[in-house]
Amino acid sequence: MDLTLALAEKIGSFSLLILLGFLAVRSGLMSYESSRALSRFGLYILTPCAMLDAFQYEFEAAKLQGMGLSMLACLIAAAVFALLTGLGKRLFHLNTIERLSLEYPNAGNLMIPLVAGSMGSEWVIYLCPCFFLFNLFMFTHGQSAMQGKRGFHLDMLLKNAVVMAMFLGLLFFLLDWQLPGLLGETVHSLADMMGPTFMFTVGMILGHANLRQVFAQRRAWGICAGRLLLYPAVTMLVLRLCPLQDLHPQATQILAIVCLAAGAPVAVTVTQFAQMYREEGEAIQASALNILSTVLCLATMPGVAWLYQRLFS
Repeated sequence: MDLTLALAEKIGSFSLLILLGFLAVRSGLMSYESSRALSRFGLYILTPCAMLDAFQYEFEAAKLQGMGLSMLACLIAAAVFALLTGLGKRLFHLNTIERLSLEYPNAGNLMIPLVAGSMGSEWVIYLCPCFFLFNLFMFTHGQSAMQGKRGFHLDMLLKNAVVMAMFLGLLFFLLDWQLPGLLGETVHSLADMMGPTFMFTVGMILGHANLRQVFAQRRAWGICAGRLLLYPAVTMLVLRLCPLQDLHPQATQILAIVCLAAGAPVAVTVTQFAQMYREEGEAIQASALNILSTVLCLATMPGVAWLYQRLFS
């Protein structure tokens, strides 16, 4: 199936899940506090299972080479993001929340089920390098920026259950181990729950949010336009100019995953760090950017896929 159409179909399903979550809170059927439990369930159980499940394949050198290509492309994307953000800081006087919201996409919660649903679960393995790199940068550069300090903080990254699950999955892949029968089936089933749970939770959060506060900020729309449209478009142009398509037989599909991740909404971690280290007003701004970009990406992601296919066909 055409990637644009496959994404549109999956995003349509996600949109209905968001609507259901929104209505569940607005009608009083469920409370906003329930979304916190679902968020923890997703973060500590579903997402680690999705990471483990991504590596449940027999070892193939081609898959390992494909992950290397994904990591290289993601490093190029991160460099593009940093350059664009530096330029934006000069031109538009971006604050810390805005800069980190532009630089760090949600390469995990949203992208894992989106890639699995539109391309097939066997392609999620090529998303893992993007997830790891953006988390590495977020828990080092991002955390330092939020604290107003210089330096690196690898300790929080090493305590991240999702990153640890990815390392364990990679180890299993390199040793050519797969989880046995019942255990493997359970992990796979939990991984399949990640997308619906995440999108339903987004709807619950939106149902509790002050919609005027989320949608009425003109500057927020500009930041979202950068995160969802400008950054992936420039990333695609740069990757198209790089001689990467000859490095792997499936390079076109692998680079598509990186470009889709480049157009993902603002990372949830930006909001989490803002709540931990910044003032209340900045935490509210980070939350609004996260919610707005997640809703808008349902419209922009098929466009990103369409542009990619035009450039790389």
